[in-house]
Amino acid sequence: MPARQRHDPITLGLHWLIALLIAAAYAASALVEDGPGGSWAMTLHGSLGLLVFGLSLLRILWRGLAPHPAPVPMAPMMARLAHFAHVALYVTMVAAPALGLAALWTRGQGISLFWLFSLPSPLASHRGLAEFLGGAHELAANGLVALAGLHAAAAIFHQYVLRDHTLERMVPGGDAK
Repeated sequence: MPARQRHDPITLGLHWLIALLIAAAYAASALVEDGPGGSWAMTLHGSLGLLVFGLSLLRILWRGLAPHPAPVPMAPMMARLAHFAHVALYVTMVAAPALGLAALWTRGQGISLFWLFSLPSPLASHRGLAEFLGGAHELAANGLVALAGLHAAAAIFHQYVLRDHTLERMVPGGDAK
């Protein structure tokens, strides 16, 4: 696929790194809830979430600055759905970690970034608000994973059913045929 029809290397790198971090943070959350990992898993989950948050903000900024490849021709309704799905992905990529951080902070807890340094809570402890924010975080995270799954399924559908080369634009290294 010609370079002008592909996303730039920074967009590609951020896309796949954020996807990997989201999957890892989601997996770490299962250790927090189910396993004996306790605080270790929570630190890992929170650290990965902070990276998702920061890199997602960077991705949104870069999206506004980077040149875009020409749009893939598609039916207007499909184009609107794709746009809505992308907006929903970006919103949840920022909202899920932000809600998680707010939930921790309203519990009066700080957050450690990979055991290197800690961000103490700037907020007063408020149990009811912390529970609400924790639930909102879980809902946003589950929504994010569901949206990411739909996004991947749509890319595969475009590539192998519609054969419009959509997936090739985002796969590192060239053609995805």
